[in-house]
Amino acid sequence: MGLLGGTAAAADDPLSDDGMFSGQSGSPTPLTNRALVVDLWKTGGPGVKALAEAALTGTDADIRTLLSTVHETGVQDNRVAAAQLASIGGSQLLDAARTALSGTPEELETFLAYGWEDPLVQDQRVQAAQVISAGGPSVQEAGRAALNGTPEDVQAFLATGRYAKAQQDDRVELVQLISSGGSNVKSAGRLALNGTPEDVREFLEVGQYVARSRDQERATVEQLAARAKEAGRQAAKETEAAKAASAKAVKAAELAKEAAEKAAKEASLAQKDSLDAAAAAGRAAKAAKQAAGAAQQAISAANAANNAARVAASAASQAAAAAAGAARASSNARSAAADAARDAKNASAARKAAEDARAAAKGANLAADAADQASKAATAAGVAALSAVSAGANADRAASAALEASGYANQSSAQAAEARRSAAAAKRHAAEANRAASAAEKLARKAATAASQARDEARSAAAHANASAKAADEAAEHAGEAAQAADRATAHAKAATEAANTASKAVTKAQEVYQLAREVETEELRGRTNAGIEQAKDIKEDDDTRRAAVAKEIQESKDRDAEAQRLATAAAQPGADLGQVATDGRKLALLAVRNADAWSRAAAEVALASSDEYVVDYVRNGWKEAREQDERFQVERLAEDSMSKAVRDAAETALAGDSAGVHTFLTKGQYDAGAQDFRVAIAQAADTGGPIVTEEARKALAAGTPAAFRQFLLTTQYTARTQDERVQAAQLVSTGGPEVKSAARIALEGSPQSLHAFIAKGQFMAQRKDLLAATHVAQVQQLIAEAAGIAATAQQDAAEARQSAAIARKASEDAARYAKEAKDSEIKAKGYADDAAQHARDAEASAARAAESARTARNAANNANRDARAAAASAATATVSSEMAQASASSAWSAANEARASATAAGKDAKAALTAAKDAYSVALKKLKAEEEARRKAAVAAKEKAENDPGAQAREMYRCGFVGCDLASSNHPRWCQQNEILCAIFADGARFGEAMKQLHDVASIFTDLGLLEACADDPTISNCWEFLGDVTVKSKARWAESAYDLMRKLFKVNKICKKAKPLTVSGQRSSVQPASVRMAAAAPKWACGDFTRGYDGDGMITANVTDGLLTIAVERNDSKTKGYQMFDDMMAHYGAEGIQAVQGNWNRSMPSNLDEFNALLRSGKTLEEAAAGTFTGRNSARYGFGRVYGIKVTGEHGHYTNVQVHFGR
Repeated sequence: MGLLGGTAAAADDPLSDDGMFSGQSGSPTPLTNRALVVDLWKTGGPGVKALAEAALTGTDADIRTLLSTVHETGVQDNRVAAAQLASIGGSQLLDAARTALSGTPEELETFLAYGWEDPLVQDQRVQAAQVISAGGPSVQEAGRAALNGTPEDVQAFLATGRYAKAQQDDRVELVQLISSGGSNVKSAGRLALNGTPEDVREFLEVGQYVARSRDQERATVEQLAARAKEAGRQAAKETEAAKAASAKAVKAAELAKEAAEKAAKEASLAQKDSLDAAAAAGRAAKAAKQAAGAAQQAISAANAANNAARVAASAASQAAAAAAGAARASSNARSAAADAARDAKNASAARKAAEDARAAAKGANLAADAADQASKAATAAGVAALSAVSAGANADRAASAALEASGYANQSSAQAAEARRSAAAAKRHAAEANRAASAAEKLARKAATAASQARDEARSAAAHANASAKAADEAAEHAGEAAQAADRATAHAKAATEAANTASKAVTKAQEVYQLAREVETEELRGRTNAGIEQAKDIKEDDDTRRAAVAKEIQESKDRDAEAQRLATAAAQPGADLGQVATDGRKLALLAVRNADAWSRAAAEVALASSDEYVVDYVRNGWKEAREQDERFQVERLAEDSMSKAVRDAAETALAGDSAGVHTFLTKGQYDAGAQDFRVAIAQAADTGGPIVTEEARKALAAGTPAAFRQFLLTTQYTARTQDERVQAAQLVSTGGPEVKSAARIALEGSPQSLHAFIAKGQFMAQRKDLLAATHVAQVQQLIAEAAGIAATAQQDAAEARQSAAIARKASEDAARYAKEAKDSEIKAKGYADDAAQHARDAEASAARAAESARTARNAANNANRDARAAAASAATATVSSEMAQASASSAWSAANEARASATAAGKDAKAALTAAKDAYSVALKKLKAEEEARRKAAVAAKEKAENDPGAQAREMYRCGFVGCDLASSNHPRWCQQNEILCAIFADGARFGEAMKQLHDVASIFTDLGLLEACADDPTISNCWEFLGDVTVKSKARWAESAYDLMRKLFKVNKICKKAKPLTVSGQRSSVQPASVRMAAAAPKWACGDFTRGYDGDGMITANVTDGLLTIAVERNDSKTKGYQMFDDMMAHYGAEGIQAVQGNWNRSMPSNLDEFNALLRSGKTLEEAAAGTFTGRNSARYGFGRVYGIKVTGEHGHYTNVQVHFGR
């Protein structure tokens, strides 16, 4: 049986299928069994791909055998895919994956198609509930709203919403601190309020305590209780994280172990079949990787348990300090009672001391409750960490199974090598998971014990304080009663001494907890470092593998060209064995589809799908023609996108010549043309690089040849930079603080890219962590010193109370001794106060250095982000270019395939059909060349115009701020710093005041840069009023209209947009919220396109044009405006003449096109016919874009879940 349920036809006979495979009319490949196998090679899993690859270089019988037996291998690939998919969710998804893996192949396919969706939704609901339970008011409110909404709402809450709301909670807390704090708290708090969310969080965690020290505030018992309560909440949050990570790790490791053991068994059974054994080893490698991931989850559980232990220790510390404060209040009350017993004039002071003692008791009890919760949380976290040990054990077993599988496969095979590498990594991660889990459990247990003891101390101190308050009240009632004054004074003095001793015990406990907290932090850093090093090794291994693969591809490309030339020569010889030429030609074509460029890949795919005659023609002519087209395309890109004008001009000259001239330009001419620009770039590298980079740059400049310049710019500068950065990182390991050392050690184990990221920005972030940690340590030491001072003062008060009692008893010797004890305690208290003041100064100094380090880190991050955006833009351009080339090649070969099919249908022989195909290909190629040349020249002209356009920078600023930095090429740091803030504001209309301020800042930046003035004569350059319209559509909240008016006034002040008219939609400004029409889900990369228009009833269309490619998302909802009218509005905005093609991205988030497409397929339409019949297809055709090509589908025929399609002219 074939894949389609019938007996497979001969390999070169046309098949009739339902469109599930390429080969229907308009496809670049002919409709043959070989074409089906080509599709299997392109779309199948690793096992299917390996079998297809072997069959494609074999006989027609091999092809038929594969088509009749491939199903089982496809099932095995599905098993691997299901296990990988399970790793993205939680327990529900893991359980669903396990059920699917133990079911039938059909059930497994159902799970992969859509069965994973509902379990993932349930996992996300559980995760959202956990976030809610540990979040602040705004987080809880937003989380509950999301749970009452759609799955998309929950996903959005988890992905972004919770963070924005947590920032909002932070701001509320900060405002409360400002309103109640001293002058330094107010001023520092306002600065943080005007900063980033990170600034706000840092102030809450560190800065407020520094500011309070400046205000000479000492934390009250009530404040200590509040800190303890917050620590308890954080401990609960970390405990939930530990439980979730542990549960996921256990299930994922069990799943990976089962998969690896199954793969090992299959490899054992398939020892005699090298392909099957290698495929099984490949599956075992995948399972080992999943096991390593499970071990990392176990490490995450241990890290969360460490965090729970750390915050539990913090809660214990706060509770111990609160206990000392309550004991001090208790001692004061007893001393006041003793004074009142001696003298009636002290009665009011006794009553006041009683009130203070009760308040302190209340705070101490609250702190005790928080410490109790933290203790329970730490205990639970430790249990969760320990339960994850089984995950490490199963990960280790999975690694062993992968090693076993590799032994059954050919030891030199790539799959066996991958299995060995993955097994070694899994064993490393498993070992660290076991170590980290055991250490975390031990420390969590210690922290839980400390928190419990602090709880008991606090409750004891509270009880003493309440008893002392009662005694002080009674003393006030009987103040000055001489008969019992001496006895009462003595009793109260004794109780004051007991309270002072309680305070001293609380201080001792606080010091013990401080040491425990340091121990926890040390282990947390050790675990984080170890895990980071292991992950860095994995990254380094992957990078080394990738580099080796690239080097192999380069060599294969050279070998391929040489082999192609040899085969072409052999095929041209009289009496050549054309059967052998065809066999060798298929091997050559297979090499091309692996790693060649678009035109060569397309030609190779056609050859692989065709009969021997076509393969021979491919060997004689096709491969060379395709390579020439690839080279031409590369030169076309240089003519359009090169940073060097000299290279662009030289590329245009080369394109005007023949293929030999193009080849010469590509291999040599471009470097000759750009030599001067390359020299400048190398000189800049010499000025800014490290010692090794500078030396290598000077060598290249001294050589002075284009070849030397090329070598330096493409390779040498990066290897030299890595050497410089390794030296820097090694120095930081020796001289840095704990966090810097840790990050540097991790970076040194990782890839060159990871090392560069550390040097560029990571080191500054780590340095800031060290400084913040030093600040925190100094603050805790200050807290302990203050508590010690309180305890010493309590001892002083108690001694003075005993002195007073002795005087009342007329015991002069006792009175003198107690007076000396009081003096000694006073001196100790003074010493502790001095210590506290020094710790406060240390904390302030560290905080100041941390603030400066934050600025450095932020600048470094901005520079790194700028480089990342530039790299992403470059990669995106390359991707679009590659897709354009692929589309062009597919179009030409589609024409050839149609001509061949027509010739065959007309009864012509294979030779005539081949001639017809080649003629059609030549015509299509000539047309494509003309179209590409016209498009390129228009793009070059537009680029040159933009470079000379005074408003070009304004447009980029606009795109950066309101379309998103991911679409912008602007690198202005001030603007991009504002972008994230603006996006957050626009997503939350309630923050009216903040929105107004940020919008004012936006206008200020525009003005500072002189961009508004540059656009004054031609307001359409910056499209100011449409800019305002885009602002307006961001929210349904009322502030949007006010923002519109404010921005209009700001622009009016600058005399801008005087010729423009406000953007109107259906007669009024729109207030459509993109989230309500699921635009973000439909087009996540460009949810705010460069054209966005809303309509009444929440209809919306948004679009983006890049290099002539129009991508759209549209949703009518209940709008009265017809969909075609929305489409017309968009086309009127862009103008059809500037668009080369329309792209549809259809998924379940916006199902209209997708549902139409699937329904048409089920009615018997082909892929092209179905796409043309959709809303986008019909409307694209109205504007001349009626040709359907480049269809990519995901899912099952007639039930596809994701479709990408292009409509061209």
